[in-house]
Amino acid sequence: MISIKVKDLKGHEILAKHIVTDSGLELIAAGIRLKKEYVNRLKELNIDEVYIEESGVAKREESFDLLKEVVKDDSKEIVKKVLEKHIFKNTDDLTELCKVADDIINNAISDENILKSVTNIRQSAGDLYTHSVNVCALSTVLALKKGFKREVVSDIAKGCLLHDIGLRCIVIPYENQDIDKLPIKNQIELKKHVVYGYDSIENVDWLSDLSKNIVLLHHERNDGSGYPFKNYGTSIRDEIKIVSVCDVFESLVSGIGYNQHKVHEAIEYIKQMSVNALDKEYVDTLLQMIAMYPVGTKVKTNEGEIGVVIKQNRTEIDRPIIQILKDRDGNDLKNELIKDMMKILTIFITEVIE
Repeated sequence: MISIKVKDLKGHEILAKHIVTDSGLELIAAGIRLKKEYVNRLKELNIDEVYIEESGVAKREESFDLLKEVVKDDSKEIVKKVLEKHIFKNTDDLTELCKVADDIINNAISDENILKSVTNIRQSAGDLYTHSVNVCALSTVLALKKGFKREVVSDIAKGCLLHDIGLRCIVIPYENQDIDKLPIKNQIELKKHVVYGYDSIENVDWLSDLSKNIVLLHHERNDGSGYPFKNYGTSIRDEIKIVSVCDVFESLVSGIGYNQHKVHEAIEYIKQMSVNALDKEYVDTLLQMIAMYPVGTKVKTNEGEIGVVIKQNRTEIDRPIIQILKDRDGNDLKNELIKDMMKILTIFITEVIE
């Protein structure tokens, strides 16, 4: 670890020692990645110097979590408060979502590594509000990577935060179950959420047509299998296709409208959907951003060894660097053994272990 002046912190460094007050109160624990708001808080508290991991920046490039990097800690709570308070056709409080959208965009733009690095997104049970924020973050970064202008990205972000607002009008359970396997009458009712959502924001004059259409059309598919209008690819705007891709992926890992999937399962799922239903270009770009096996994932190899993912290889999302924990006979290893799957091409992962 090394000592560094707080004024010289760039953000994203990994804290090596606890930061405590003179009275012994812990402010920030060791191991935490220092977001910019944390650095600003340290300055406000007149803390002059901290200890960080020497390899903190390198570690970030290999194993950061995009959703935690670009989404502020209170974003979900703001979205939840606004959407829960929202009454059909009453839109005064929705303007609070603009700040959440701007924060996500600014955080994504402020660090070029966010647009270049592989991110470790993990399977986690979600709710409507977390899902909306996560889809916003993924869609924002994907749109920026594809070169969309700031004002367009802003419209995408706002539309994402509102894209499932119509689910608040639905009483049928939609968490951790595949909608397509529900009784037909339940499927029909759930699919109405896009219309309910659009109706509730249609007359909001500060929302662009693009943002409103994201709410209405994010379940349309290239092959005409989507809803509510069964539009085909050529009639669906690229911005909406981006949101559709990110919405499906996030829904799969969080269990919103799907049975919850592990990350590598979700990746394989949307790869299949890119053949006909989802736009292949945007699926491919999203998958360049996401590690198939996040850091910390316990895996089994074709050689029968048990290991844990410790780093990512940027160029190949499915071939990380792993530390072997047990040999093929199930014996614990006494000495450290690291295997880089980009250097040892005969090794591949056969199973993710719970």
